[in-house]
Amino acid sequence: MPVLRCLLVVVAIAALGCGKETEEPRGSPVLMFVMWRTDGVPTLVWSRDADAAVTAVAPAAGSKIDFVFDGKLDGARIEDTVGGSPVAKANPPITVGWPDMATVMSNPAFAADVFYNSLPTYGKGTTTVFVQTLAPGFPSATSVTFLLDPNGLTSVYGEPMVGPTEITVTTEPLLVTLPVSTATVPTSYTAPIEFSTRGPTSAALTPFVHVTTGGAPLPFEIRREAGDPRRLLAKPIGCLWPPGARIDVNVAPGAPDAFGRPLAAAVMASFMTAPFAAEVDAGCSFDAGATDASPSDTGTTDAEPADGGTPDTAPTDGA
Repeated sequence: MPVLRCLLVVVAIAALGCGKETEEPRGSPVLMFVMWRTDGVPTLVWSRDADAAVTAVAPAAGSKIDFVFDGKLDGARIEDTVGGSPVAKANPPITVGWPDMATVMSNPAFAADVFYNSLPTYGKGTTTVFVQTLAPGFPSATSVTFLLDPNGLTSVYGEPMVGPTEITVTTEPLLVTLPVSTATVPTSYTAPIEFSTRGPTSAALTPFVHVTTGGAPLPFEIRREAGDPRRLLAKPIGCLWPPGARIDVNVAPGAPDAFGRPLAAAVMASFMTAPFAAEVDAGCSFDAGATDASPSDTGTTDAEPADGGTPDTAPTDGA
């Protein structure tokens, strides 16, 4: 009988132990650090650790911001689940803003969704709440503020997060890059004008761009490059640039990004066009002899590119 009693006690203890293993640990989730992702590359922009190497400014072209916690959160407060897939809430627990957001905005307007990733992407025990922009890019040289709602960022038992409810990240000043090459290009070349964040519309950029050869202005038009919101193209009107010539491109100060933030200093670059080639481009009216044939222009008209943002594919943890 004593042996049977001992066996029952052992079984009871084992059962209690198993129950504790499946129970989620209690305690408020702690915000450990924030990672700003640009083209997949992470930059540390905030950390609970005072000695961490936090960057002073973040690339304005950021598209995903990870808020990393030390434990599991209640996913149902962060995102909804429809048909087994995560769906952003209309009123997410993290919102984004900057001082003149209500009066100066890009086209299409800035928008972002908030999702939850319960996988330990940043180390054992970590989970991530992330803000993902629908179109990549933030305004240049701007203090971007993230507001965190502790009532929406809780443990599975409803315990509110530990950490700041407001985090501000400053973005880098606007940079514009023009083509620089020692090789010649076809006379139908479209010169790229690349912004460090989402670029403006063609109409907004055109007054700031000047294309010349030997000091004489050349006719051109600005188009967007399909699929890349940071890149616009200067295309010759009439199909071709003059052959065998140095073409100078100048972007003047004040050229805006998509959010109206101005370029501080002029940017200049040049390229050389190829001499006459053996074939004539039948679609062009240049009449000074045979011209350099090349692939057709890859640019598009001034329609904003389709939304490139997609939700994180990590499983939802909302239930």
